[in-house]
Amino acid sequence: MGYLREADQQVPHTRAPSKLTRRFFFFRLGAVALGLAFALVVLEISARIFLYRYGNWIDRLHEDIARNYGGDLTLRDLVKPSRSPQRCYEMMPGAWGTFVGQPVKINGAGFRDREHAIQKPAGIKRIAIVGDSIAFGWGVRQEQRFSDVLENTFNSRAATSETVVECLNFAVPGYNTVMEEALFREVVLAYSPDVLVLNLVTNDDEAPNFIRLEPKVWALDRLFVLEVIRDRTVGRPLGDTARLLIGGVAEAGGRGHGQRVAGYRPELVPPEFRFLVGWANMRDALHKIARQCIDNKIKPVCLLHYDLSALEDAVRGGQKWKGLLAPWHNVAEEAGFMVVNPLDEISRHARNHRASVEPYILSAKDAHPSPLAHQLIAKALAQALEPVIFANGAEKELGKPSSAKKEKD
Repeated sequence: MGYLREADQQVPHTRAPSKLTRRFFFFRLGAVALGLAFALVVLEISARIFLYRYGNWIDRLHEDIARNYGGDLTLRDLVKPSRSPQRCYEMMPGAWGTFVGQPVKINGAGFRDREHAIQKPAGIKRIAIVGDSIAFGWGVRQEQRFSDVLENTFNSRAATSETVVECLNFAVPGYNTVMEEALFREVVLAYSPDVLVLNLVTNDDEAPNFIRLEPKVWALDRLFVLEVIRDRTVGRPLGDTARLLIGGVAEAGGRGHGQRVAGYRPELVPPEFRFLVGWANMRDALHKIARQCIDNKIKPVCLLHYDLSALEDAVRGGQKWKGLLAPWHNVAEEAGFMVVNPLDEISRHARNHRASVEPYILSAKDAHPSPLAHQLIAKALAQALEPVIFANGAEKELGKPSSAKKEKD
């Protein structure tokens, strides 16, 4: 009995700590849950404030800003709304300063180029360059761009040829093919070019990053954190999540754009800008440009630009890049363009110099072409255009579609 009473007396002492332990466990679990919830709320609010503060969207083009001419420029300092609905925005005539580390000056017509008379002088062959940031010369000096190098290459033959060449650069950062079709029709044709070089880039079936709607910072139908998780599970970069969060048009990221990218979500493309995006719209714009070239006796040339994965493969001496770029090559050729792919020249240079990819891009964080890459692009263009510019009867060849495939409607 004494043993039982002693045991009875010990039972309360052994059970009491168990209840306290459970309570303490649930208290700690609740505290952790509340802490995580608070952290997520803070992260969500911070993300929305950051995106609203630093984001650019189409409505901001109409805001009055103090432009920092002469100093360091952003793209917002260089552009203004366009009266052309299809072009959306254009560059500000007379803007000047430092952009992406290089001096930039915009001429009176609104392009990064010297001044050109609209009427073509007698005895001049004009090559019009139309494109986006690649042709604009992002991160390189104006004289280092492939357009300027090409002009100097042709005019260095002055001792053996009476032909003088002008390369007019009409590139605007961010433009895609649909916007470039309007630019060609509304502006470039007036300069009476003999050759059009259209720089086709692998994201030209998408709307520019700059064209977005105002951030919906008060909307509760989507959460940044959930968007991150959803997009990361399909391989979409974090930067794309940020752009999609604010409700605007975003680049799909990586090779294979539009419907071919993992995680493509067409419901996030605002209806107002759907005329700019999609493979069909890009293809139609290419056909329109080619038809206008033929009607005006202009030689249509497509300079096919590569993405980073294709460049890396070409530098390594592989052949996969040809398949990677085949859809863009084929759609341009089908429209009637003579297609020039500079990766052959870059691959040959890399083999001869045992080079890696670094000499051909600006930096590890910026894959735009380096000055060396622009030189090689110009070399590939010069080889392709030499018969058109200098050969006897070249004028008769201008405006003819590619012999490989006739135009299809």
